Amino acid sequence: MNRSHLLNRAELPTDVQQTVSGFEKDYDTYFGHLVHFSAPTLAALHRTGPLPDTVRVASAERPAIADKMATIAEIANLPAQQGADRARYLRALLDIYALLPVQAAQRAAEPGTVVIAPEREGRILAEHLGVTDQHRRWTPQAKRIPLADGLIVGVDEWLPSQAEKVVIIDGVVASGVTLMAMMRLALRPGATVDVFTCHSTHQGALALARHAEQLGLRLTLHVGHISGVLNHKFYAVSPDDDGELVLGDVGDTIAPVAATVPPQGARP
Repeated sequence: MNRSHLLNRAELPTDVQQTVSGFEKDYDTYFGHLVHFSAPTLAALHRTGPLPDTVRVASAERPAIADKMATIAEIANLPAQQGADRARYLRALLDIYALLPVQAAQRAAEPGTVVIAPEREGRILAEHLGVTDQHRRWTPQAKRIPLADGLIVGVDEWLPSQAEKVVIIDGVVASGVTLMAMMRLALRPGATVDVFTCHSTHQGALALARHAEQLGLRLTLHVGHISGVLNHKFYAVSPDDDGELVLGDVGDTIAPVAATVPPQGARP
């Protein structure tokens, strides 16, 4: 069976090591973990199929979410975004979280729960949702590194070790590889993981469910809306192939108006 696997940096070809180092320099970090998803693995994870009942799509019962997504897409496709546009975009994202039947803050407050909110959009949204007050929380850098044979996800060293219950907050799931990498690194078999996200592609939701099954995890994906498709670069785009963005870059859009700052120094 095709699976993701951990890479030993010292054993990588020189050109791949240089590529990884370039990403670290760009993001001023060091990837303590490298998770590889080969092209066959990605094809298997993203293959078509019905969504399992562990994927809870809120817009099926709450049509107001589709209206919020329309606002997000409109702003994402503006030729230039003003501060008021960015604030409306952030508000629409937070409104979608508020419309989810299960609230992230409630689930994160359960005893023994670790919160993972990846930089940058995950952390920003988690702070606005009030879930980063938990004692055990991590806000790792997790970056996709394209290779000829699939993708590497570089994750910095700030991750819990083999937790039993995790809540993950992120804004959007496209390919799902960054969240799958963190699930692989942070949870032990049999653990419970609840992922909260505003939007996902159908392929990304399927990949999360399949990867969790491979790892022996009990996953529930709480997602506002599912739409769009993956392009050859593993980004979510309109299925009409008209160049229209589904959400654009969430982190870049909301960071200027988020009024939050990254944590400084050693994390818990």
